[in-house]
Formats: sequence, C-alpha cells, structure tokens
Amino acid sequence: MKNNLGVLEIDNFYLSRIYEEGIEEEKKKSNGVYYTPKVIVRYIMEKTLEKHDILKNPCPKILDISCGCGNFLLEAYDILYDLIESKIYDLRDKYNDEYWCIDNIHKHIVENCIFGVDIDNKALEILKNALSNKNSSEKEDKTKYSVNIYCEDGLKKEWDFKFDYIVGNPPYVGHKSLDKDYKKYLLKEYSSVYRDKSDLYFCFYKRVIDLINKDGTISMITPRYFLESPSGVNLRKYIKENSYIEEIVDFLGANIFKNIGIAGCIVTLKPIKYKDFKENHSINIYKIKDENIKINEVEDLSSFINGGSFENFYINQNLLEEDWLITNPQDREFYKKIQCKCKYELDEIATSFQGIITGCDKAFIIENSNEISAPKNLLKVWVKNKNIRKYIIDDTKYRLIYSNDIDDEKIYENTIKKYIEPYRVKLENRRECKKNIRKWYELQWGREKYLFEQEKIMYPYKSKCNRFAIDHNNSYCSADVYSFFIKEKYKNEFSNEYLVGVLNSDIYNKYFKIIAKCMGKDIYDYYPNKVMKIKIFKDNNYKKIEELSKKIIFILKNKNTKYSEDELETKLSILEEEINKLIKESLQI
Repeated sequence: MKNNLGVLEIDNFYLSRIYEEGIEEEKKKSNGVYYTPKVIVRYIMEKTLEKHDILKNPCPKILDISCGCGNFLLEAYDILYDLIESKIYDLRDKYNDEYWCIDNIHKHIVENCIFGVDIDNKALEILKNALSNKNSSEKEDKTKYSVNIYCEDGLKKEWDFKFDYIVGNPPYVGHKSLDKDYKKYLLKEYSSVYRDKSDLYFCFYKRVIDLINKDGTISMITPRYFLESPSGVNLRKYIKENSYIEEIVDFLGANIFKNIGIAGCIVTLKPIKYKDFKENHSINIYKIKDENIKINEVEDLSSFINGGSFENFYINQNLLEEDWLITNPQDREFYKKIQCKCKYELDEIATSFQGIITGCDKAFIIENSNEISAPKNLLKVWVKNKNIRKYIIDDTKYRLIYSNDIDDEKIYENTIKKYIEPYRVKLENRRECKKNIRKWYELQWGREKYLFEQEKIMYPYKSKCNRFAIDHNNSYCSADVYSFFIKEKYKNEFSNEYLVGVLNSDIYNKYFKIIAKCMGKDIYDYYPNKVMKIKIFKDNNYKKIEELSKKIIFILKNKNTKYSEDELETKLSILEEEINKLIKESLQI
C-alpha cells in the first residue's frame, strides 16, 4: 500500500489550489488558466482510465496536454496504482516476469504511463514533486527514474507515439488576447478549426483528436461556447468528421469555475476509427436543469447527473449539421416544423445594424434631458438595453451628443468644453484617434444617421426572453442594442406590428432559444447572426396577428386608463395567448 503523506496523500488538489490562489486574476485571465474542481476531474477519470483493462494493456499512456499542477495526472496515478496493485500477481503470471512487483509500481507508472505538458514551469515543478512524493518504495532510489513532464507548448510539441487516454482542461484565451505572432502560427497550423474569432481551446480539441490511439478515449472540460457559436463552425465540423462523440455533459450557465463567468461542458470522444463505431451512433447528452448548482457541494458527479438533475436524451451524430441542434427529440421536431412551414427568413425581409460605440460614454451620454444645454441639433434620444420591453420602448431621459455633426469646433465650443473636453485625454488615446481616422471629439463608431432616424425594431443583445420593440422616435442606441428595419421591397408585405407580434410570442421565444447561445443563468445571446436567421411566415392569420399586436401596443402605451394594473395584465395575457393560438394554427404545431 502507498505510504501516508498526510494532506498531500489525501488530496491531490491541495498544492495546485494554493498555487492557483496565489496567481493574480489578470494573469489567470490572460493565460486562460482555471482550477478544475475535484468532482469534475474524478468524473473525467471515470469516463476514461477507470474503465481500463490493466491485464490487456499494463502500460496505458495518459496525456494532459495543458496539465498545470497536474490534478488530472495525479488522479490518474492513483487509479493506475490501484489497478496494478490489485492485479500484480496476475500480471506476473501472464507476462512471466518478476518485474511486476509492488516496489516497481511507482517507477512503472511515472516512466511509462503519465505524460504532461505545460508552459508554466512553476506548476510543473509542483507536479514533479507531487509525483515523487507518491513513491512508497523504500528500496527504490528516487533519482533513478525519469518523468515525462515537459515545459513546452502542448500545441507545438511533437510526439513519436499516440496516447490511450487524453484528459484535461485546456486554456481558454480569446483571439484578442493572443500575441500576433502566435495567432499567425495558429491560423497556419490549425486552420481547419481556428479562424479569426476563435478561442485558443479550439486548437486543443484538434490536437488531442490527432494524438489519440484508434481505441483511445478523450475527455475534457471546456467552455460550451463552441457548441453554438458561429466561430465554432469549423471546430464542430472537425469533431464530427474525426471523432465519435460519446457524451456531452452540458452545464449551460452553471458556475463550474470559481469567480469566472464561463459556461462549461464535458465532452468525451473516441477516434472515428474506433472499432465499435456504428454509422447510426447516438451521442449521449446530459443538460443541467438547475443552473444554480454549487459544484463544490456535489460529492459524486456521476450520481448527481444520473439522479434526475440533468435532462438526458440522445442525438444521432449523423444528424448534426453545420449548426448543431443539441436538444431533445420533442424540441427538435418543434423547431423543424417551424423551419419547414415558414417561407421567409428575417434577414431576407429586413436590414440589421448595431448601435453606436462612443468610446467614452461619460463624454457623450447625458442624463436628465431637461437640463442639457447642448444645441438641439446635436442631441439624439438615447436608448439603453434596459429601456427595451416587449413591443414598446420605455421613455428615456438620456441623450446622445452626436458629435460627428460638429464640423466647426468654434461654433460648438461651449458644448465641447462643458461635456467632451473633460475626457479629452482618454478620447485622444482611442485607436482611431491615434491613427487620425477620427477627430478627438468624435464618436468612435457613430454609424450612419439614416439607420436610426426611421421606424425600426430594436432588441437587446442579451436577454432572458425575446424582447422586440418598435421605435417611433428615431432613437439612437448603445452597442448592446441591435435594430432592424423592413427593406423597401417588403414594406407592403410586412408591418413592424406583425413582426413584433410574432417575435414576442411564447412560440417564437421557445423556437429561438432552441438554437440561441446560452450565456448562463438563463441569459441568451441575441446577436444578429442567429436573430436574423429566424424564419417568418405569412398566411391568412396575418391581419389577425397584426391587429392583436396593435392592441397590445396601445394598452402598453396608454396605461393611465380606468383599468387597474391587474386588469391590464389580464387583458394583455388574453391578447398574447390569442397570438400564440394563431401561430400554432398557422404552423400546425
């Protein structure tokens, strides 16, 4: 049996936790390094090494391509030690070799089975010491064995062999945080999965798939972003075409990692050449039901997953298209019906655009419109995310100084001095100003005025539900708000009232969320790349839906009536339900 080393023996995570807590948050973020909860590590080991047949292969190779302090590898060591120790006499008999004895187990595992790579040398030293401390043999000279732990970039390191198991938690680093030269390298060497707005961990997926044995298993925890994001399309294609997806455990917006808002998932893969692969293979999907899970309070993730806390269903891998529709069969059927029944795509009917990026809101956004002394021709109604409700936009006291209309600084000297000048240093440091693309007092990205100065539909880019509202006030908006207006050729075909009636319905709320990117805690991403792909129908119920929508808008805009708040809510609910019924009738769902 292994010797007792106190807390280090009991908890493989002790030293790594102390080390990680000592790293500054900014450095963690820039390197994309986050401590993997113990319960996640153990679940991944259950999916991989714990199933290993040690008699059939007494030298399994386990790789963590971004191992850090080695949480995964230290757990792997313990599992291997127990597997070998329990079968030590069987191994000696089968291979007719005295090599198989208790005193040799440590050296055997460290020299033949455990492989780790990372660029953090301090973390690797912690791992090496932890492995050394696991040596329970009094006879063995601890200096007479080598370890396969390398201080290198896991995406660049070359290997002469492949691995039986690859596990880990690769770094998450967005494209904006990468060194230019390194990004060029990734774009060249990992072009099949890594494009302009990809994350670094995309490349790790490709690397591990390329390094796995034909009968091996990969299991990693990564952000779930790639499952739904447009930038993940090439990675999804590579995974589908080069691996057999055994399981996806989707935590949606649950906080798996301490102090960071990254939504995670555990993906378990086998190579496409796996001997038991079937053409109609189904992926086992688990989706968490309650995103308020406290992962550190979960003792056994496998029991937790199978105990009713996750929705469980299967998806045929061959049915995965460019955009993966990872949802249960009922919702899949619901989504497909709408897709088939609708003739139009929102992108075909309307033109979409983003709000303004000021570069310094304090310089250009003024609160309390009654006290603003700036010239009226420069002032624009300013709408924020919070002002947008279903159907209507709440009144706002904010105004935008549209400084791009200033063609003579002397004429507007007082306005510039009072509102913009106090922030001149910050404004001059903007990239566009340094390159002389913008004058120091101009908006960073002011867009074209005609986009805003018309009737349009506005919606927030993050929301718990569909919130599409008609703007009649030529409102301008911040970059976290998107808008669209009906194209000229469709102005006689569709009205804004009809569109918001359909888009704000319970039916379309469910429809959109099936394909939307979940940002966490039931918040969804409403970027145009998904919103403008929404399918729209027009049939005999068009006028009825349009009229019901107009009634809803009238009630919301004229709440000071003889009716109480409760009575108004009841009236609205009845009208909204009528729209839902008509949509169901039209789409036959």
